[in-house]
Amino acid sequence: MVTRVTNQIMQNNALNNIFRLTEDLEKAQNDISSGKKISKPSDDPAGIRDALGFRSTIAQTDQFIRNIDFNQLLLASGDNALNAIGVSLTRAKELALNQLNGVSTDQTRQFAANEIDKLLSLVLQEANASVKGQYIFAGSKIKTQPFSVSASGEVSYAGNTENFQVETAKGFKTDMTLPGSQVLATDLNPAVTSATLLSSLNGGAGVPAGSFVIADRAGNSATIAVTAGMTAGNLLSAINAAGTNVTASINADKNGLLLTDSSSVIRQALTVSEVGGGATARKLGILGQRDGNLAGSDVDPILTASAALSQLNGGTGLTLTAINIVNGSASGTVTLSSAATLGDVVNAINNAGLNVTASVNSQGNSLRVVSNNSATAAVVSESGTGTSARDLGIGGGRNVLNTLATLKAALSKNDQQGILASIGNLDAGLQNINEGRATLGAAQRTVLDTRDIHDKDIVDFTQQKAAVEDTDIVRRASDFALLQTALEAALNVTSRVIQPSLLDFLR
Repeated sequence: MVTRVTNQIMQNNALNNIFRLTEDLEKAQNDISSGKKISKPSDDPAGIRDALGFRSTIAQTDQFIRNIDFNQLLLASGDNALNAIGVSLTRAKELALNQLNGVSTDQTRQFAANEIDKLLSLVLQEANASVKGQYIFAGSKIKTQPFSVSASGEVSYAGNTENFQVETAKGFKTDMTLPGSQVLATDLNPAVTSATLLSSLNGGAGVPAGSFVIADRAGNSATIAVTAGMTAGNLLSAINAAGTNVTASINADKNGLLLTDSSSVIRQALTVSEVGGGATARKLGILGQRDGNLAGSDVDPILTASAALSQLNGGTGLTLTAINIVNGSASGTVTLSSAATLGDVVNAINNAGLNVTASVNSQGNSLRVVSNNSATAAVVSESGTGTSARDLGIGGGRNVLNTLATLKAALSKNDQQGILASIGNLDAGLQNINEGRATLGAAQRTVLDTRDIHDKDIVDFTQQKAAVEDTDIVRRASDFALLQTALEAALNVTSRVIQPSLLDFLR
């Protein structure tokens, strides 16, 4: 059987072959010029999905590396600052010991007091060290200068107890600073409870009276009024009774509020806004919008005499034993194991017959003990293996600035008992500084190891991405040459096969 093949069929077949070869040739040329075998999703849908996944992972890993590179200087600078403080403490101890020998006089102790004053200034400078405008020892309040020392020797810490953290790996955050409350001073950090007065929040600045609006995710809204004398419990009750799908409570860290939205229909974000340009919601730490629940910021309540010891240290509490107090010729041990509130601690110290006055410091975050005798300096230290003096902020290892200020006062007053008693606190301070350096050193090691892992991950992910989307240049160059030869052959054959016929001229 003979099948007739028309000129039209031959022409179509020839053109189809030429077009196919031309497309393949163009694809090979694009692969070679771009170095990629996937230029659009239709080239390889599964491959483009994998390539995009690798790109996203590499970009995220690059961000982790940038986080580490930008912030690891905080760790190094913190270690340098603690080293300098340790050197100053060592020198202070040398001065104290020298002024206890038989040839020292009132005049030599005045000279030593002047040098201690300079050392105190150096330590204060290191305690307020900053990197790129971020204070190293301020906790998470990195924009706030953490330390100051008044003319009377009172040490104030304006930072907080939280670590400044940076995400250095997926789901993992690293502490990039050490709060000053762990190495240089004390913040008793009372927890927020239902009995906490709103006037005691924000370091004692309080919350201004006013109103704010809560709008839940279903679109329901209510106005909450804050008045003078309210407690945190009063505020929680007002929010919970407002008729929205929002439940207010104290957050897990016990330092602020938590707004939980139970709306089943989602129309908008959970929103807290001010009324009339006020600052009530902002001072409560809940101003803003969230797609889910709203965790308020730290509202920083100050200490009061009624504060229960069990509610200090962010709610983990204090377990007190006893402290030693030296005040000139008067000295003794004050037992604090039966104290239940901060007021009980203050009363126990003030009624111990040691001629001292204990009170909450001006910053409202620790205690202060001063001598009632202008000729002596009150020195508080640990009793046995306890940590009560350190925990209360009145002595012991953590309170380095307080120790130096007290030593300066003892030297200035020619108070040899005070000088001698300060040496133990200097030793404890040095030990605490070394522990702080060890903590920072461990964090530095972790950060460097994490960065090395990220560098290796980027190499691995880049290789895997290349295997998916990068072209084999040598192979595609060979394909290009074969396709070019095939196209030339197709054009040559087509020009000879499709010859003009008589019918072409009769049309």
